[in-house]
Amino acid sequence: AAQRPVTDRPAYSTSPDHFVSGWVPYWSGASGRTAIESSPRSIGDVSPLWYGTTNDGSLTLLGSASNLQAVVAATRAAGLPLIPGIFDSTGAGVMSGILGDPVTRAAHVKNIVDLVMAKGYDGIDIDYEVFAFDHPGEPWPAITPKWVAFVNELSAGLHAKGKLLSITVPPVWNNGLSGYTVYAQDQIAPVIDRLRLMVYDWSISAPGPISPMTWVTSVIAYSSSVVPVSKLQLGVPAYGRHWVTKKNSNETCPDAAIYRESVLMKNIGALAAGRTVTRHSSGELTFSWTQSVTGPRSKPVAPPVVPPAPFPVTAVNGPAGGGSLQPALRLTPPSSQVTCTVQHTVFVPDAFSVDQRSDTAQAAGWRGIILWAFGYESSDLYQVLAS
Repeated sequence: AAQRPVTDRPAYSTSPDHFVSGWVPYWSGASGRTAIESSPRSIGDVSPLWYGTTNDGSLTLLGSASNLQAVVAATRAAGLPLIPGIFDSTGAGVMSGILGDPVTRAAHVKNIVDLVMAKGYDGIDIDYEVFAFDHPGEPWPAITPKWVAFVNELSAGLHAKGKLLSITVPPVWNNGLSGYTVYAQDQIAPVIDRLRLMVYDWSISAPGPISPMTWVTSVIAYSSSVVPVSKLQLGVPAYGRHWVTKKNSNETCPDAAIYRESVLMKNIGALAAGRTVTRHSSGELTFSWTQSVTGPRSKPVAPPVVPPAPFPVTAVNGPAGGGSLQPALRLTPPSSQVTCTVQHTVFVPDAFSVDQRSDTAQAAGWRGIILWAFGYESSDLYQVLAS
């Protein structure tokens, strides 16, 4: 029989100790190490997301090797399991091709196992999103068998060496009727050690909560029905979003006046200063305000669309002059100054909303939560979780 992982901690679903894991993104620098160094009692394992994939199935560093080594050193000094993440950084269709060919799939598996052994990691975390989303010509039912074969072979290779296999995927909810079924949670569950559900980014294009509790509970219900709860970790955001939208449809806004941006938990105080902050029904904080903005508009505004008449027009007068059929220029000449009112809307979690999701995961018997990401959270989070 294959050797089972020897470096794993037990599940901590009945205690706040070691219930929180986290990814450390390669761009985070020293901030990603703060939780590891200051709150090791709360942490279950650490996943620096530092590796990417190439077109030939080999692996590459996405960030600084010295910064990765600093995260590795901090994690080992804290005595915590180290499970680095690999992100699918290939182009559309590339990883699907690698996983679909038994020869290239086996080589890719070997590259991963060799990395884990060479670096002395406790395991690996697989975050392959691109291959399932950026290849519209290949339906999910065609992708799933390749994915399942890959996970099975990687599991066998890692477990034979006593190493852990963690899989990170977007969630499924609504009793399995909605979400990312391509990852076949039920089929891979027997051979993996962690299944991490990325339960965030509910609202992206339009203002709204990042991870509403109604969605969280639906995800927990489904995954609990197909995966042993001792393997499940709930992905929890430590960031929110700030949307700036046009308030009045009849106005023209300056260039770059309409946008959205991410907001980290730890930075929300400055943005919220002087605002009325409320607790949304999703469990997250929200606040909004309006602002009048003036600036240049370099692009002509598209003319209004006038539907054709519902019946033939027998006669029509011609335009008064040659320049009269230029509505875009007539409405807003290029490079003119324009003014509009914009609506700012912010949704962001805080320590309370993270704790709310942690409590829900604990009540379901899950292994723990995992933050996206270490370095984004507010300084009071671990005290709130411990209390």
